[in-house]
Amino acid sequence: MKFIHAADIHLDTPFANIKNFSKQLQNNLRNSTYTAATKVFDTAIREHVDFVILAGDTYDNTEHSLTAQQFLNNQFTRLKENNIGVYLVYGNHDYYRNDFASIKFPENVHIFTDQVSTLEVESHDGLKVGITGFSYYQQHVNQDMVTEYPSRGKYDYQIGILHAGVGDNNYSPFTVNELLTKGYDYWALGHIHKREVLHENPFVVYPGDTQGRNQNETGTKGFYLVTVLSKITNIDFVPSSSYVWKKDAIAAEASDNLSEMIKKIDSKLDTDDFGLLTLDINNAQLLNEDLVKSIERGDLLHHFEDNVSNTILYRVYLKFGNSQQLQQIDQRFWDDSVEKVFDLNSIKDLDKKLYNIDVLREHMDSPDFLKNIQELTKSTINKKFIGEEK
Repeated sequence: MKFIHAADIHLDTPFANIKNFSKQLQNNLRNSTYTAATKVFDTAIREHVDFVILAGDTYDNTEHSLTAQQFLNNQFTRLKENNIGVYLVYGNHDYYRNDFASIKFPENVHIFTDQVSTLEVESHDGLKVGITGFSYYQQHVNQDMVTEYPSRGKYDYQIGILHAGVGDNNYSPFTVNELLTKGYDYWALGHIHKREVLHENPFVVYPGDTQGRNQNETGTKGFYLVTVLSKITNIDFVPSSSYVWKKDAIAAEASDNLSEMIKKIDSKLDTDDFGLLTLDINNAQLLNEDLVKSIERGDLLHHFEDNVSNTILYRVYLKFGNSQQLQQIDQRFWDDSVEKVFDLNSIKDLDKKLYNIDVLREHMDSPDFLKNIQELTKSTINKKFIGEEK
């Protein structure tokens, strides 16, 4: 038996901060989630899989645009013609609403409701397979829905589909141990955009998203091709991202001028794979004031707008090292302030309406969110003090 486990395709992602890119690149980026999805379905047909599991957030929002629906309908029809089923749950981004028009998908597509249920399918090699899951019908599901999943049934192989975060109270919180007690053979997870295997034997797997959507979603993205032979499960990662988000850094020197800076950045852009680079310029306090202002105006970004290399410069951040005045601050005072000021719950409470916006919430829930704020704060303080020291 073979099946594909994909999640978080996010069709119609509105890529931010790309208006200065060429029209062609803007279009390619906006179409990249569709390109990634096509790779999922092409692989399913090429590998003659039994079925495809889509573990939530197939769409980027609840509107389920007509373009996205027609695209999926065409792809699902291709799968039907190749005797491949689809098992789909809605997630927190694309949770099901009764008030939007929806294209009726072909009968090989099975969509789970808001109630946990199990569907039975027979694989091409005769295995009796149970597939258990549920769909979101609202943005937040605070209940631990795993408690509603039945223990393993009388199947040769059982799969659980779950769009949720480990211990994340807003998105059907769960623990890995909870999943293991159910006795299933495979847990097809969605929601977290980082590829991760939480457990083996049985596999508990996040495939991550199929196309990185912002500068925090670095690295190659894709999905898993799962093979079951003689009751042994193997997973193979299949890349699907057209563009890879990257992060890198260069070191500033006091002798640097704009031409030197361009040369350093050029060396980071000279790569074979297509990508978007977020670049840190470390030790920015060594640069002369005019060059700093030039970079802050976006002159470097403008220079590379028409760059023909595969890697595109997306963002440049100046990182100012510690000034003498900041080094004199009592470290204990800073540490105490960090605990009080950089508290995630306090930041979320500043404006709960903002936290309810998906794209902002994703940034705030990123593991590096607080670290980035602290670094930005230090950099801002350093920049101010360095200016005074000069």
